[in-house]
Amino acid sequence: MTQISLVNNKKNNVDLVLQPMKGDVQITEATIHELIAASEYTALYIDNGNIKNAIAELNSVLKPLQANMQGREIKYQVLERRDASITIEIDKEKMTASAEIATALGGNHLSAKAILNAAQEAGVVKGFSKEELIKLAQQAAKEPPGSIVKGEIAHGKNAINGKDGKIKFLVESAQDRILKPRDREDGTVDMRDLGDIICVKVGDPLAQKLPPTDGINGFAVTGEPLPPQPGNDIELCAGNGTIISPKNQNVLVSKLVGLPRLIENGMEIDEVYKIKNVDVSSGHIQFEGSVIIDGDVCEGMKVIASGDITVGGFVESAYLEAGGDITIGTGIIGRKQDVEELDIKDIIMSANIKAKGKVYAKYCQYAEISCASLRIENQMMHSIIEVQEALWLGSADKANGKLIAGHITAGTSVSAGIVGATAGSTTIITFEKRLKDFHDKLHIIEEGIQQESATTTELKNASNKLKALPKEKQNPDMLAKVTSTFQFHAKRMGELLHEKEELETEIQTYMCSVYVTATDKVYQGVEMIVGDFHEKTKREYGPTKMKYKERKIIFDPIVNT
Repeated sequence: MTQISLVNNKKNNVDLVLQPMKGDVQITEATIHELIAASEYTALYIDNGNIKNAIAELNSVLKPLQANMQGREIKYQVLERRDASITIEIDKEKMTASAEIATALGGNHLSAKAILNAAQEAGVVKGFSKEELIKLAQQAAKEPPGSIVKGEIAHGKNAINGKDGKIKFLVESAQDRILKPRDREDGTVDMRDLGDIICVKVGDPLAQKLPPTDGINGFAVTGEPLPPQPGNDIELCAGNGTIISPKNQNVLVSKLVGLPRLIENGMEIDEVYKIKNVDVSSGHIQFEGSVIIDGDVCEGMKVIASGDITVGGFVESAYLEAGGDITIGTGIIGRKQDVEELDIKDIIMSANIKAKGKVYAKYCQYAEISCASLRIENQMMHSIIEVQEALWLGSADKANGKLIAGHITAGTSVSAGIVGATAGSTTIITFEKRLKDFHDKLHIIEEGIQQESATTTELKNASNKLKALPKEKQNPDMLAKVTSTFQFHAKRMGELLHEKEELETEIQTYMCSVYVTATDKVYQGVEMIVGDFHEKTKREYGPTKMKYKERKIIFDPIVNT
C-alpha cells in the first residue's frame, strides 16, 4: 500500500510525500484532502494543482509495477504558508479609503502599522482613523484563515462653506417694541404700554454689517485641498436720515433725530408723531413720517403716514394707510357685513387697512386689508384681504391661527391651523391678482406678435413685387432697404415668440407653486381658485395642503405636521 505523509520543507511550507507501492487501495485527491483536514496544517493554503500532479505521477509510477512492488518517491509542495494580503480602494470622490484584507493562511497577520503603510503606498495621506486601523487589524487576526475583511480606514473632510454676510440691527424699531409689551410689577404684561418712544440721536449706531466668512478648507484622503465656497456679501443700505459711518464702513449711523424704521438690509430715520389715542378729540392724522399710537384708533378716524404706523390698542372701523408697515397690538374690528353673499367690489368695509409693507395684528374681523404680507396671530373672520405675498395666521413659527370665511386674494400662499367654519360660511381663496398681471403681459406680447406678423407679411409681399419687376425697372437700393426692414421685424417677431413661450412657462410654474395649508383642518365650503381652475371642499378634511396640479385643484393630506 502506498505510504502518504505531510512533511515540512526548507521554505517552511509542507510537502506531500508519496512512497508508491502497488496494492488494492487507490490513492485519490480526496484521500489527500482528508489527510490535510486531519493534520495540524489546516490553516495553510492548499495547492490543488500540485495535488492533481502528485496523484497523476503516482498513477504513472504504479502502472508498470507488479503487486507489492515499490516505486520511486514522489514529492510535491501542496501546502503554503501565506501572509495576510491587503487591497486599498479610494472612492471616486476621494473622500473615503477602504481596506480589504485577505486573512493569513498560516502566515503573518497585518498590524495596524502595516495597513497604514499599504494605504500610504496607495496614495492615501490624510484622514486616517487610528481607532479604525487598530480595529481592522484585530478583526482580521480573529477571522478564519482566508476570510475577507473590509473596513474604512480614512475619511476626507468636506469644506465648510463661508457664512453669508448679514445685518445686525443695533436698535429696536417700533414694530419690535409693540410685539414685546412691557412687564407689570405683578408679572403680567401691559399690552397698551409701548414704553418710552424709541428715538435715536445724530451719530447713534443703527445697524452693523457682519461681513461674510471665507469658510474652512476641507481635504480629500489623497491630500488635495477642498476649497470652501465663500459666503455672499451683503450691502448695508443707508436709508433716509442715515449714513455709513466714516469710522467703520460696516456700521450705519443716524444723521437725524427721529424714529428708526427697518428697511431691506438697513434702516431709515423717520420723523415721528406720537399720540395716545386717535378719536374725535384728536382728529384725523396725516403725517410725513411714522406715527405711534399708544392706545386705540376709534371709529370713523383716519391715520395716514408715509412711514410706519404702530398702534398699541385696537383699530375699530377706521382707515389706516402707511408707506411702510402697520403693526397693531391687539385687533382690527369692523362693522358686521355679509361678505360672502355680495360681489366684493360692492362691499365697503368700515375697517380699512392699507400698507406698502407688512401688516400685523392679533385678530381681525370684518375688515379690508391690502398689503405686501399679512400675519394675524389668532383669528381672522369675514374679511376681504389682498396680499402681494403670503397670508399667515398663527404664531411666528407655526401656522396655528384660524381663517374663518371671507375673500382672500394672495400672491404666494395662505397658511393657517384651521381654514373655514363649521357654520358652512364660504371661504374663498384666490391667486387671481398675480395671474392677471401675467396675462396682461401676455396680451401685450400677443398684440406685438400680431403686429410684427402683419408687418413682415406686408414687407415680404413688397419684396416679391420688387423682385418681379423687369430688370430695367428694378431698384436695388429700394429692395435692399425693404429686405433689411423685413429682417428686422422678422427678428423682432422671433424675440416676441420666445418671450411668449418663457412667460407661459413662468405662468405654469407660478400656478404650481401657490398653495393653501391647514395644519389642523379644513371645513366644508372652502374654495381655492387658481386661474380658470377652482374647487370647493364638500366635506371636512384633516391637515391638508390645497394646490394646483395637472389642470385641477387637489387636496393633499399633510403627514406629521
